[in-house]
Amino acid sequence: MQKISFLLLGTSLSLAPQTLSAQCVATQDCATLGYTETSCNGGKGVKCPFGNSWACLPTKEAICKEEGFTLACNEIGQIGGGDSCSGLYKQCACDSSYQYACTGTGYSGGSGAACSGKYAACTCTDGYEWKDGTCAVIDTCTIGALYYSDNTCSNTLESGKTLLGVVIYERNQNEPGWIITTKPIKIATDWTTKYVDIPGLNNYTTARGFTDTQDSCSNTDIITAYGNSSQYPAAWTAKNYKPAGTPSGKTWCLPSAGLLNTINSTNLSQINTGIATAGGNKLGTGTSYVFESIWSSSEYSNGYSWHLTVNSSNWSFGIYNNYTLVYDKSNMSVRPVLAF
Repeated sequence: MQKISFLLLGTSLSLAPQTLSAQCVATQDCATLGYTETSCNGGKGVKCPFGNSWACLPTKEAICKEEGFTLACNEIGQIGGGDSCSGLYKQCACDSSYQYACTGTGYSGGSGAACSGKYAACTCTDGYEWKDGTCAVIDTCTIGALYYSDNTCSNTLESGKTLLGVVIYERNQNEPGWIITTKPIKIATDWTTKYVDIPGLNNYTTARGFTDTQDSCSNTDIITAYGNSSQYPAAWTAKNYKPAGTPSGKTWCLPSAGLLNTINSTNLSQINTGIATAGGNKLGTGTSYVFESIWSSSEYSNGYSWHLTVNSSNWSFGIYNNYTLVYDKSNMSVRPVLAF
């Protein structure tokens, strides 16, 4: 039998039986060699050479987790921090909108879910509102409100306080608000007695194309620096106006056309309601044919300036040649404005 086996193996081995003995090893099963899976996902593995079991390759996710990438960072407000591996991270961070601790005066807590103890917005207690990223005291100085010398506003006429005017433009984070007098302080007045184009004062040749919403005082300063009160009576009248209660360092000014241009169908009734509450003269007061026209501090061209005329149904901008005085100036008024 041994002789037959050697023949079957070939002559090379029959001549060296000791070599045959060195190549023989103990039989091992697939499981012992590590082929323990019945199959691999997508065939990604190695099949046992003498059986049907498999040794599967580790998934990319498993490799990532072994390297410390274990966090999905998919909670509300979370984003991944640093490098990622197969959609996993070693650490999580919060979206930049989650920046508010929502603690302190006026805060009642966070709004919505938190991320690392911070919120995208806060809720506020009574008397406060969430505005511009903070719980701020509710601003009652809205259009049509009565403005007092103590920098407070009300929709009613309050005794013991000095009323300065009515709000026509609300303050915000970037701009001051503006009030206007409840009555004209002067009527039948000229804008100028000179036929010149004031240097440094912008010319506006199209009604409602004004860009000088916040320029009432700078316009007034340019005008009054260029000429005296007899030459530019409207601007000087506004600048010299200083009623009791005017805050220190504050100056009344002739309103710019841009500021007057913010008066529209939406807020005119609010403004006039406030003026009426204060006992003043509503914008648009006049006869059936002639209505008040408010001088602005904005120029059209040489000797021409803009004014706003309001009546019960509409409002319009006009320009007049102030030098030749070819118009009825009986309705031309000065209503100064003050920033707050």
